Amino acid sequence: MLRNPPAAERGSPHLGFSMVEVLVALAIAALLAAVLIPAIIGKVQDARRSALSQTLFALSQGIAEYRKAVTRYPPTLTVLTTPPIAGVTTDLCGGSNFLSQANVNNWRGPYVSRELLSSGVSMADGVIQNTLRRATLSTSVYLLMDVVGVERRTATDLESDLDGAVSDSTAGTIRFTTAALPSPSTVGAAPPGTVNLSYSIPIAGC
Repeated sequence: MLRNPPAAERGSPHLGFSMVEVLVALAIAALLAAVLIPAIIGKVQDARRSALSQTLFALSQGIAEYRKAVTRYPPTLTVLTTPPIAGVTTDLCGGSNFLSQANVNNWRGPYVSRELLSSGVSMADGVIQNTLRRATLSTSVYLLMDVVGVERRTATDLESDLDGAVSDSTAGTIRFTTAALPSPSTVGAAPPGTVNLSYSIPIAGC
């Protein structure tokens, strides 16, 4: 009578992978990682740069609307969403330039659709400072929004987007430095690998 031989006699099927198959799989995985990871990182950086650019533009529009209504430039971002107070809130010139009751009565905010805090606007790439600055370059006057802790690549890409191919980190819409920012800012030197970026808006004095 015929019988089936034991499994040991029949031979067991080959289980697992050979060394060559493992090496080929690892090589394919490494190749895919080398191609996909930089592309994914690039997309993330592009999205962060776009979000920062759009937020700065929206804030600049809010500043323009505030100026049109109140007839003064704001000293901080918070007055775009919180009504200023006569005799307490100053304009961008600071000092004793307090808003009058007439100025305050003309406030028609909020001028932006997001809540603005005294701690600033936190972004994936940096923190937009609440305090605004006034700066003079040659005969032109600018209002500056400062952003702390921006990756250098983001800063240079924004400069390329908004100021053209010519790179000049000290002029134009986008300016950046690793040094501490001038008063009234309290921003110190930028952390390693980042810059302090300023988004400049031309203004007509104060």
